[in-house]
Amino acid sequence: MRIIYCAPFWHTVSFTLIAQKHIEYIKKLGLANLQTLDELSFVNFIPSVKYVTIVHPWIYIYHRFLLARERALDENLKDRFQSYLSWWRSHFEKLIAVEVCDSDRLSDFAVNLLNQADKVIYPSTFCVEVAKVSGVKVPIVRIPHGVDPDWYTTPNQWNVAPVRQINPLLVELYLHKIRKKKRLLLFWLWHSSYRKGWPEVLEFYKRLSKERNDVTLVLKTMGPHSKEFQEVMPLGAINVYGFLSEYEKMCLYDLADITLSFSRGGGFEHNALESLARGIPVITSDWGSWTDYVPQFLQAKRERKVIVLPNSAIHVGYGYTVDVESALDKAHDILDNYEEYKAKVDEWRLNVLVKEYNWEVVAKRIVEECEKP
Repeated sequence: MRIIYCAPFWHTVSFTLIAQKHIEYIKKLGLANLQTLDELSFVNFIPSVKYVTIVHPWIYIYHRFLLARERALDENLKDRFQSYLSWWRSHFEKLIAVEVCDSDRLSDFAVNLLNQADKVIYPSTFCVEVAKVSGVKVPIVRIPHGVDPDWYTTPNQWNVAPVRQINPLLVELYLHKIRKKKRLLLFWLWHSSYRKGWPEVLEFYKRLSKERNDVTLVLKTMGPHSKEFQEVMPLGAINVYGFLSEYEKMCLYDLADITLSFSRGGGFEHNALESLARGIPVITSDWGSWTDYVPQFLQAKRERKVIVLPNSAIHVGYGYTVDVESALDKAHDILDNYEEYKAKVDEWRLNVLVKEYNWEVVAKRIVEECEKP
């Protein structure tokens, strides 16, 4: 099996991180002869040998290709573009799209592009249903994200001295937790604060910090001094920022007592899975892509129906905010009965999640889909 994997490698975004894991495990397991291609090169790319080509994310990359090829044609050849496109596609064995959905509907523009792929891979049942309802007619497959298998088996990293280089901010966080006897609430905010549910996180923490004095919000951001951190800094929140290695991410989750994932929409929400894989309870709403893998006993109620991404040309539907009152009730219950919840999360992750949500299983499923007619 020959595969070309095209993704944004020239810079690091969330698509890059997922693509890198797909590639790492396909190669590690020896599942295919795999070559990589940066998204910027796809515009001018015509393979000399037919490959199954995975394009991740499809809509951005394929649309850029179409625009570039249309502009390159002389005016009197515009009507022959479809013929040219058919000739170009004949050089590929198969074109497989990898995509996400951030709301409950895709635009007609997005659907038109998706229907030009041979197959579409989505990471959640939610996204598969959204694509079908929106009008995607080509075959659609659900292949979820995963974690490295050792995330399910490695003991808590803070039960022993660190064995690798570690971000000093994590050591300071550990000392804060031990010396001040705090329960840590972790929230990841790389981007898209509105979609990720920051307004609800802010209201939640303001209220919870008044109701109990044993909690600290840990805000994980890409850079220091974000607007959001300045809003919670007076409430005693702590900012962990910068890129973390897989080991450092594991250490951060191992320090947390609860992870908050209040997204209004999204195709998967990987941080919620990472938290559960480390045995740390996560609070989400009861609507969205994460309900595939977050057990019901950790789900709070949904509340308002909102537009997830205003002005998006792709994700034009709605999502829901988490009900803050319900999330507060859930947080109190978890913190007051922590060992009971930890035991339930351990049972869930070791009996359910490890069988499907790990990168080895994901890599095998991707290659299986490439091999199918």
